[in-house]
Amino acid sequence: MGATRQHGDADLILGSAPPPTRLRAVSPVPGARDPKLAERVAASIEADVLRAGWPVGLVLGSEEQLAARYGVGRAVIREAIRLAEHRQVARMRRGRGGGLVVVAPDASAVTESLSIYLEYAQVGVDDLLEARTVLEVFAAAAAAANLDEAHLVEVRDAGETPRVHELVAETTGNAALSLFIQAIVSLTGQMTRGTPDAAAGPAADGEALLSELAAQPGHLAIVAAITAGDAPAARDRMRDHMTELHAVLAEAGRGARLGRDDPEPGTRPAAADGPRPYRPANAVAARIRSEIVRRGWPVGESLGFEGDLLRKYGVGRAQFREAIRILEDHSVVRMQRGAAGGMVVAMPDGRAVVRTASLYLTYQGMNAGHIRDLREELEAATIAMAIDRLDPAGEGRLTAMIELERTWPDEDFPAISHDLHAVIAELGGNQTLALLQSIVMQLSAERLYPGDRGRVTESAAATRHAHRAIVGAMIARDTALALRRMRKHLAALAHSTTDRPGRRPG
Repeated sequence: MGATRQHGDADLILGSAPPPTRLRAVSPVPGARDPKLAERVAASIEADVLRAGWPVGLVLGSEEQLAARYGVGRAVIREAIRLAEHRQVARMRRGRGGGLVVVAPDASAVTESLSIYLEYAQVGVDDLLEARTVLEVFAAAAAAANLDEAHLVEVRDAGETPRVHELVAETTGNAALSLFIQAIVSLTGQMTRGTPDAAAGPAADGEALLSELAAQPGHLAIVAAITAGDAPAARDRMRDHMTELHAVLAEAGRGARLGRDDPEPGTRPAAADGPRPYRPANAVAARIRSEIVRRGWPVGESLGFEGDLLRKYGVGRAQFREAIRILEDHSVVRMQRGAAGGMVVAMPDGRAVVRTASLYLTYQGMNAGHIRDLREELEAATIAMAIDRLDPAGEGRLTAMIELERTWPDEDFPAISHDLHAVIAELGGNQTLALLQSIVMQLSAERLYPGDRGRVTESAAATRHAHRAIVGAMIARDTALALRRMRKHLAALAHSTTDRPGRRPG
C-alpha cells in the first residue's frame, strides 16, 4: 500500500483515498493558497487589531482612510471590510464619528465555520453527540478540579436547566473547551429541533427533550460531584448522563444532516443576534449553501454564471459578489473563468474554522496550558476509537505512515511530523473530533511557536521512535499502552517547548 504526500500541499494521501463523504483531518501546516487582494487586506486589518490588543470600540478609520493606509481602491477596501465584519473583527458604523469599529466577537462565527465544514462531511447527529460526550466528560472532571466558590452557587442554580452543560464548560476556565462545547451544543440543537417528521409529535423537539432530561436526577448528580470537587465521580456521572442524552437526541435527529433542514434562508435568528449585522448578502450566501448541501455537495460542478445567478436569486450584483466573497472565504465556492467556469462548488479545507477559532480565542485570552490539556484529551479519545475500529486497511495506513517517516529526510521532517496524529484521528471514525483535534494542533503551533512554525520540538529520530512505539501498541490492540505512549510523547513535546521556545510540535 503506497503513501505519498505532495510537499507543501494541505491534502494528505495515505494508502487508498477515503470515500468522498469522508473528510481528512485538517493539516496544521496548510499549503499556500494565493489569496485575493481583499483577503490579504482583511488579514492585515485582523493583524492590526491583534497587535493593538483587540481594543473594542476603537475606530480604525473611514473607508477613505483605510484605503489609503492599505494602498487599495474603494472596491477592494469595501470587500475587505465585509470580510472583517463577517469574521467578527470589526463593523462599519455610519454617521458622524463613524468608520470601521473594532467589535467583541462571539462564538457564532466559529459555529458557522464548523457547520460549513461538517455540512460538507455530511456529519450526522451520532457523530456530533459522540464528540460532545468526549468534551463534556472532560469538562466535568476539569470543572470539579478547578471550581471556585464564585462559580459554585451559579453551577448549583443551573443544575435543573439545560444551561448546566455550557456553564460547566465555562467553569473550567478553558476557553477552547468552552468554545467547542458551545458550538457543538448549538449544532446538535439545529439537528434535533423541530424535526420535519410531523408524526413524531412534540417529543421530536430537541429543546423539549433537553428540558425534560434536565428535570431528571442526572444534572443534579453531576453538579453534586463537581461542587464536592470529586473529579472521577463528575466524569463518571457526566458520561452516564451523556449516554442517556445521546440515546434520546440521536433518535430525535435520526437521518438529519447539517444544512438540509435549515429554516428558510434569511430567517436565521442566531446570525441576526450577533455583533455583526445580518446583511442581505448573508441570506444569499445561506441560500447558495443550502442548495449545495441539497445537491450532495458536488465538488467541481458549476452552478452557473453571474448573470444567470443574479436572476435566479433575485439580487443585485453588489449583494451577490459580497455573498460569493463570504462563501469563498469558507472555500464553499470559487469563481472560475471559461466555458466550464462560473460559480464552481469547492471543497472546504478547514482553514476558515482554524482562523475563526484562533481569532475568537485570542480575544478571549487563549491559555497555552489549556490548549495542551485539550489536545491530550482529544488525542486520547481518537486513539482509543481508532484501536476499537482498526481493520487491516487501517493497519496498512499506519504502517505506511511509519515507513514514510523512516525514509523522509531529517532536514525536511517537519513537513510530515504531525501527519500520524491526523491519520489516527481519521481512523477513529469521528469526523467532528478529527476536525477539533486538527484545530487544537494548529492553535498549539500559533500560540506556542508563532515565530518559527516550520521546526519541530523533538529531533526527527525521537519523533520516529515515539511514533513507532505508538503504532506498535495500536496494531497489538493494547489501548492502555498506546495511550500511555501517546501521553508520554505529548508530554515530551510540551516539555521541549518550555526549553526551546519558537518551535513546533510533531
